[in-house]
Amino acid sequence: MKPMFESINLSANTSLKVETYENGDYCESAGWHIHPEYELVYVKNGTGQLNIGPKKIPYTNGVLVFLAGNIPHGDFGNKDHDDNLEIVIQFGKDFFEEKLKVFPEFSEIQKLVKKSEQVLIFDKQTHQMVWKDFQSFREIDSTQRLIKLLSILFQLSKGGGYTPLFENLPMDNYRKEEIERLEEIFEYINKNHDGKVSVEVISSQLGLTPNSFSRFFKKMTQRRFLDFVNEFRTSKAVEFFNGGETTITGVMYQCGFNDPSYFSKQFKKYQGCTPSQYLKSRYQADF
Repeated sequence: MKPMFESINLSANTSLKVETYENGDYCESAGWHIHPEYELVYVKNGTGQLNIGPKKIPYTNGVLVFLAGNIPHGDFGNKDHDDNLEIVIQFGKDFFEEKLKVFPEFSEIQKLVKKSEQVLIFDKQTHQMVWKDFQSFREIDSTQRLIKLLSILFQLSKGGGYTPLFENLPMDNYRKEEIERLEEIFEYINKNHDGKVSVEVISSQLGLTPNSFSRFFKKMTQRRFLDFVNEFRTSKAVEFFNGGETTITGVMYQCGFNDPSYFSKQFKKYQGCTPSQYLKSRYQADF
C-alpha cells in the first residue's frame, strides 16, 4: 500500500512546527503517510509500535525517534497512560541544508541530521535525559522553541545513544521526480492559500495540463485537489482561532474563503464543527 502524502503546514515566520498531545487530546491520525519534512518525535511513556518503511518495531515505556523526510511511516503515539505526552517536531530540509550549514559550530548537528536518513531510535538513557527539554515546548514561544530544538539536537549528536533502523532505505514506491513535483504543489498551496489557488497556474508551473495535473494529484494523494486546498485552508483558520483571533469574517478572508456559508460548510466538514461552535468551545468564557 502506498502511503498518503501529508502536507506539513508551517505557520508564517517559523522554521518548525511543534505539536504536543496529551492523552485526552484529539489528534486526527494521518495513518500510513509520507512528507518531505524531518520529524523528531518524543513519546513519554506507554507501549506502542513504530511502523517505518518495511519495518515494525515495538517499544515500551515511550520512545524517541528521528527520521528524515520522504520516509513512509505510521503514527507513533499511544494512549496507555493518562499522563502520557507526545511531542512532534517537524521542519523542512532547507532549514538544515541552507540555513544551518553556514555555521561551522553546527557541524555535529549536521552529521546527526544526515544520519536521520537511516531513522534513529534513541536508547532509554537518552530518552530520559531530554525529557524536560521536550516537556518545555508546551510553554515556550517560537524563538525559544528554535533555540531549544538546536540544544536538543546538539545533545543527541554528542550522546551517541541511538540505533539506526536501516542501513539503506529503498524508496521504490515513488520516483524522485514525483516527490519533488508534489513538494512544489504543497509549497504553492502554502504560499497562495490566502488568495486564489489556480489549477491552471500550478499545472503550468509543473509542465502539465490541468487534466494531467488533476490525475497526478489524485494518484499521489487519493484526494481531489480542491478538497485538499479546502482542508488546508480550514486548518489555517484553526491556527488563527487558536492564536487569539475571534472574528470569523476576518479569519475567513485570511484563509482564502470569500463566502461565509461556504466557509462554515467546509470548516464543519474538515474540523467537525462550525467556526462559531469552535470558538465557543475554545473561548467559552468570552462567548
